[in-house]
Amino acid sequence: MTKTLLFFLTSLLVSIHSIAQIAGVPNIVGTNYTLASDILNEERKIQVYLPDNYSDSGLDYPVLYLLDGQLFYNSAVSLSNKFKQSRLSPEFIIVGISTSYPQRFGHFSSGKENFSEFILKELKPFVAREFRTNGEDILFGWEYAASLGFSTLLDYGQTFDAYILASPFPIEDDVEKLGKVDSLNALLYFSVSPDEYQVNHGTDKLDLWLSGNKVKGLNWQYAELGNEEHSSTGYTTLYHGLRTYFKYYPDFQEDSLEKFVKAGGLAYADAYSKERASRYGFAPELSPWSKYTIIRAAIRANDYSYFQEFANAFVSKEFISKMRSRSLEIADFYEKYGDYEKAIEIYEMMLVEYPDNEDLLNRKVTADKAIAEDK
Repeated sequence: MTKTLLFFLTSLLVSIHSIAQIAGVPNIVGTNYTLASDILNEERKIQVYLPDNYSDSGLDYPVLYLLDGQLFYNSAVSLSNKFKQSRLSPEFIIVGISTSYPQRFGHFSSGKENFSEFILKELKPFVAREFRTNGEDILFGWEYAASLGFSTLLDYGQTFDAYILASPFPIEDDVEKLGKVDSLNALLYFSVSPDEYQVNHGTDKLDLWLSGNKVKGLNWQYAELGNEEHSSTGYTTLYHGLRTYFKYYPDFQEDSLEKFVKAGGLAYADAYSKERASRYGFAPELSPWSKYTIIRAAIRANDYSYFQEFANAFVSKEFISKMRSRSLEIADFYEKYGDYEKAIEIYEMMLVEYPDNEDLLNRKVTADKAIAEDK
């Protein structure tokens, strides 16, 4: 075999190998199921996404049910991954209920009673039977599907722990039926964009009714989405609705002193931490990071009075050890207002762990000189 032929065959094999490597593989997100529904008298496609460590965790999970799964399923999966990465919520199972045009309009209007029964009597039992669920369920819908969600709330309120409804339509004629609901231990999060006309009529009426009447146990929030339009409200509402429902899952963090004080200050932060512990099993005390963000809010607002209150409440050897270099921000603010003794206390606590750190030693010497000069 000549060298030229050998070179040609080698190049060909390399090319074939490269093409094989480039060839794509299916990108499968979750699993598809087909449920034969006696209630709907048809087969219904269901998409199910399980948390990444579902098989090994042994945990039970909340379930998010998505009406119009063909539109929102992938977005919900993406959100769940982002929430996990940023520790914004516990992991949850996602169930997308696919519908097709124009059949969806019939299912979610004249056929909504049947569709609600399908969800409650066939779909939810299937999910509970096949997967590890913790009994915590969330229902999301957009447009006509959100109207079905509102009807489900009125007729079967306790079935879901949260109803996240984007641009619900039509609901205007059903709003006052809430007056017949004695109690409802659930979240109702509903939204609209500015120019949805008839949709706005219904959501504004619901907002007005809820503002003037009380349904025992109902936690509700109305979001007016100024930068959205009818076709986009579903995606924004899904994000903010889930964030609202899982409000107490993230570690407490504060960025605005004004908002913090208005919310109740340290008592508010303490109550948040205890509620977080009650719901999700975290420690009932504020973490060092939470304490730092509260102090930082006062520094950013340049408010020494609140800074002193927060620093006196939180700064300790353990806190300084946990926050490390961020503690210098606190020391700098003490020095800014001439309280060099407090700054030195921080430097000395840090020097226990870093006795040879030149920056800390120089900072302490400078602060000692400032005290001597004041005398």
